[in-house]
Amino acid sequence: MFTNRSLEAVSFNSQLSTTKSQQSSNVQTTEICYEENSMQTVETKSVETQTIIEEKKKPEVNYERLAQFLNKVTPSILEALDESYGTTAFEDYDPNTDEDVLTTTQLVQKISNANDVDSEMKVSDMSWSIGGGTLAVSYGVPYHETWCDHLSKIQLYDQSKEDGFTNNLNKTLETNACVTTLVYHPTEPSIIAAGLFNGDVLVWNLRVSSTPLTLCTHGDPVSQIYWKTRAINDVAFLVSSSKDGYIFIHKMSTNTMYRRLKIAKEHNPVENSRPRSAGGIRERALESGLCITTFDFSSRDPIFFVVGTLCGGIYKCSLDRTVPIEGDHTLMDPVIDKYDKHEGSVTCIKCSPVRNLFVTAATDKEMRIYDFDEHACLRSISCENTIVGLTWLMGNSDVLAAYGASSNVSLYNITNGKPVTNVKFEPTDRENVSCLRVNCKKDMAAIGDTHGNIEIWKIPRQLL
Repeated sequence: MFTNRSLEAVSFNSQLSTTKSQQSSNVQTTEICYEENSMQTVETKSVETQTIIEEKKKPEVNYERLAQFLNKVTPSILEALDESYGTTAFEDYDPNTDEDVLTTTQLVQKISNANDVDSEMKVSDMSWSIGGGTLAVSYGVPYHETWCDHLSKIQLYDQSKEDGFTNNLNKTLETNACVTTLVYHPTEPSIIAAGLFNGDVLVWNLRVSSTPLTLCTHGDPVSQIYWKTRAINDVAFLVSSSKDGYIFIHKMSTNTMYRRLKIAKEHNPVENSRPRSAGGIRERALESGLCITTFDFSSRDPIFFVVGTLCGGIYKCSLDRTVPIEGDHTLMDPVIDKYDKHEGSVTCIKCSPVRNLFVTAATDKEMRIYDFDEHACLRSISCENTIVGLTWLMGNSDVLAAYGASSNVSLYNITNGKPVTNVKFEPTDRENVSCLRVNCKKDMAAIGDTHGNIEIWKIPRQLL
């Protein structure tokens, strides 16, 4: 199948070529074109101005009109200077913040009137002047078994340069009955008003005389007086209330009775059955109104005010929406709404200076916080003792001081109803607190007790 066979070799020449093919080509970019444009700036011009020199003319002065103007403003300026004389507003100012500053309440001074006033007299009310340099203190007997015939006083204390008050009285105003309420005019530092237990409402102009003007006489003790400056046509009014059930509004520009009000929406049987006045000379109204113990005006709308009564009633009233009583256009009923009653007599009402709220205190040992537009109270605070007075503290418009049948002063925040504990007025030998008034201009507070003693406290604003 297979055999060996030999063949001759065959050869051939290589045909590999080493020459490469080449081709040349030229690439030319697009020709660049150049263009020139001439630019010209905006034309400017220079203008020279020359001021005109005028000759100074001598001003024409009407010395007669100038004298009239000075005679008009001088009394007010002198009153302001007298009020601010000896002020210590910047004495405590120190730019060095590294030093210690007042961090708590501090008792500055005690004033005892045991030698000047009957020891049985209590501090019935106090009032600071508009500038804060004068403290007016009134006195009254704590309890009256019959009609009041006590002789009482209003004592005025001036602040000294040492931030205290001199024991030497600046002036003493005498009254023929116990003073129940006292208040300085909010803009006139020389005018002060007082209500007496015998029903008289008195006004002093201390710059003119020490003899008071009797505006009116209520049939019962005056429970409260109030200066109302934000009124119709910016005319100043003095509002007085009494336990006879009437509210009198006096127009100070003419010293006349502007309006008489009476709470007649409801009647307390005890009030209707009361006999003639204890003095025996004043007849009561045929239908006596509710016994008014306190009132206060709204800070948001000064037309509205809230009234508290002896039988625990709380009434929302208006100066504009009044209704004549029994056809008598001189006697009006201002009540437009009412709130939930207290179980005891209402002792004090304070409207918030910044909120649409007001706070009440009563003999049922309860404080209540109301919204002006709601009948039921927002919050109720139970107290250990009866609260007879409420006062707003400066530095925080939500902090309220409550005092009464105790030597302690309690502070509350009305936004949450909780006590404020970082500000205290610790009692030493103080009796029951009868009055507390705050001096916002001097960061001070005056506390009076039932034995006629006065304490002056310094309050640090940063704590509130």
